[in-house]
Amino acid sequence: MNSNIGLVLEGGGLRGAYTTGILDYFLSKELYFKYTIGVSAGAIYSASYISKQKRRNIDIILKYLNDDRYMGLKYLVKNGSYINTDFAYKEITYKKSPFDFETFSDCELEFKVGAFNCTKGKTEFFSKKDFKNTEDLLETLIASGSLPFFCKATTLNEKKYLDGGIASPIPIVQSILDGNSKNVIILTEDKSYTKTPLRFKPLINLYYKKYPKVAEALNRRHLTYNKELREVEELEKKGDAFVFRPTKIVVVDRLEKDLNKIKDLYNLGLKDAEENYERLLRWLNN
Repeated sequence: MNSNIGLVLEGGGLRGAYTTGILDYFLSKELYFKYTIGVSAGAIYSASYISKQKRRNIDIILKYLNDDRYMGLKYLVKNGSYINTDFAYKEITYKKSPFDFETFSDCELEFKVGAFNCTKGKTEFFSKKDFKNTEDLLETLIASGSLPFFCKATTLNEKKYLDGGIASPIPIVQSILDGNSKNVIILTEDKSYTKTPLRFKPLINLYYKKYPKVAEALNRRHLTYNKELREVEELEKKGDAFVFRPTKIVVVDRLEKDLNKIKDLYNLGLKDAEENYERLLRWLNN
């Protein structure tokens, strides 16, 4: 366990298969961090790292992603969310591939999840003390992964939340505020990537007219993301961050359906973790 070193996880939907590969390699080496923070897929997939369930994420993806019960336009029309949360989160968590909540709750590691408050217009962070049971954890993860346009807002404590990556796509600032001067950061795009503006600004404003701060944050999201990327690069140059990023151009979409692409990205995560592991250990020891 590494004290005062944070583990910071970007979102990215099914590009998080890369993150899953790295976290599974960490589990195989019994490498844990005292503090883990993630948004969207970065939070969802790292929950199984905290519960120490190696391969749980990738096995769920490969087995259920193309299951008709997992996601589809019919759920968007019927329930307002492209992802069928009753199956993808709850039935899988409780029945199909049970989440080890006992290990999760007994674990001394801090775990933070970011979700975007639609009214306040900022990402708020929830910690383990907020998860009194599996349902609390699940609802927070659902909120953090509620993709704009594809998912309806999730209610937590009578407030509406969406994807935590809207305003804090790489939650490095929160980790530093929480006292971690050094951080291991896992990104889900290669080094050449920069985010471009969303198109159709007037339609975004119209779609989220009930929550204008959501529209404002979405229209600024490329600026926020690219700023955080620059901050990560500066921390890396100073030696205050150890960064994992895909060593190949990522061809996996946020809502990817091609299992071979996902499997390749997961294996790339394993490979990148293995090849950089000794260097990581030296950095941690310094």
